[in-house]
Amino acid sequence: MMMNNGAALQRYVPLACWMAVLLTAMLICLKILAYGFMPPGDARRHVAKPFAHKPYSEIIVMRPQYVVDHSPGWEWILGILHRTAGWDEDALISFSVASLALFVLCFPLIWMRHPEAWLAAVLAQTIAIPDLMTRWTQGRPYLLTEGILMAMLFSWSKEQDRQPPWWKAALTCLGFALSVWMHGAWYLWILLFAAFFLAQRWRAGLWLAGCWVVGTIVGALLTGQPLAFLQGAVFMAKSIYEEHAPKWLLVGEFQPSTGEFASILTLAIIYLWRQRQNKASSPLFSQPVVWMIAINWILGMTADRFWADWGVAAAIVWMAGEIDQAMPTLWNESSLQRLAACGCIVLPLFLLSSNDMGRRYTAWMTEPFLDGSNPQLKDWMPGKGGIFYADNMQFFYNTFYKNPQGDWRYMVGFEPALMPPDDLKIYREMHRSEGGAASYEPWIKKMRLQDRLAVARSSQPDLPELDWKEGAHGLWVGRLPATPRPPARK
Repeated sequence: MMMNNGAALQRYVPLACWMAVLLTAMLICLKILAYGFMPPGDARRHVAKPFAHKPYSEIIVMRPQYVVDHSPGWEWILGILHRTAGWDEDALISFSVASLALFVLCFPLIWMRHPEAWLAAVLAQTIAIPDLMTRWTQGRPYLLTEGILMAMLFSWSKEQDRQPPWWKAALTCLGFALSVWMHGAWYLWILLFAAFFLAQRWRAGLWLAGCWVVGTIVGALLTGQPLAFLQGAVFMAKSIYEEHAPKWLLVGEFQPSTGEFASILTLAIIYLWRQRQNKASSPLFSQPVVWMIAINWILGMTADRFWADWGVAAAIVWMAGEIDQAMPTLWNESSLQRLAACGCIVLPLFLLSSNDMGRRYTAWMTEPFLDGSNPQLKDWMPGKGGIFYADNMQFFYNTFYKNPQGDWRYMVGFEPALMPPDDLKIYREMHRSEGGAASYEPWIKKMRLQDRLAVARSSQPDLPELDWKEGAHGLWVGRLPATPRPPARK
């Protein structure tokens, strides 16, 4: 009787594994959101944009060449949810975090015979890169591109030297179109074709390139300003490159990686394990996914975003494929051993991904936010048509999030390279001099009565030309005095 019960239970092992994997992905997102998590950076401006009812040219002082934002599709979706469902900023933040994290966690499962193999690869990479889940919960549309990249590596790497079915080509065009419309970095997909060509998968690479051309055109057309959109994305990348600023002055994703030793070691262990089994799939460098890892590992030495957004995705795809192929040699599909192993994967992944290590999910609670509706800040926010100068990008994200309908513009927005050239030089000098008082003088001389200067300091800034008020903890707002002061005596 017990044997019969055991056999009956084993019938449900594959289903139980699927349920455990999907439930783990959802619980990770729910636990992170339960902290009240608000991702830093671009997620905040994307959420605030539907409430602003104006283009970025009326929100940020920027060069005229940048006309269309590089993520119009994502902001369109957030706008629809705001207008039709009445979602506020908190609801849109939660949606951004959960939907995009679940996309990268669950979408690749379509290509998995054993879903726990996918989470095993994610767990291995999370151990190697503890901040992986922090990156995957940023609520930014690059995660949609990352999920689409994983899908294309899974589905096209096994494509033989033949014409793919029409539906596969159509879905691939759709994937490219969504990536371009939602994320905008259309030119980076060239890395994928390079990987296929280096692996000598010529036919698959050419088909992907053709689908990319179609998808890019469709995605650009969806913006309503296709040429300006395509040119704007290239202009931003070109502006960053041509500035030749020291790497330490750039945002984190444009700074070089350290070589990611732990990730490379993890990949090597998986490879040697498979070699020992004599079950390695195919020669390494005949696999496009391996070339994708190599290309982006090398490019990561210049800018970490290549490795963080593209190389890591390819590494997880390769590891998941190897583990998926190895699992039938380890235990039977319906074995209780498989269910136990699945538990040994999903439980540590949940605990590792959802804990608040280093306050990664709660650090935002101590950030300073200026709220223009606060009566104490009356007359301290910029006047109509004014400009908010600031010495850091986080000020824009936080203040725009709290005041999306503010009747002013920000000098420093989501990418310093888009600032007018003279103002960019002033901004860079502030950082080179580590906030030296003299570096603020050019902006103070440009300020009008309706303008304001925000400076992050523990005490009042030593800039006597302005009146000052601490608008939030450690954040000072300066304005010109109504009556000009006589110059200080020397």
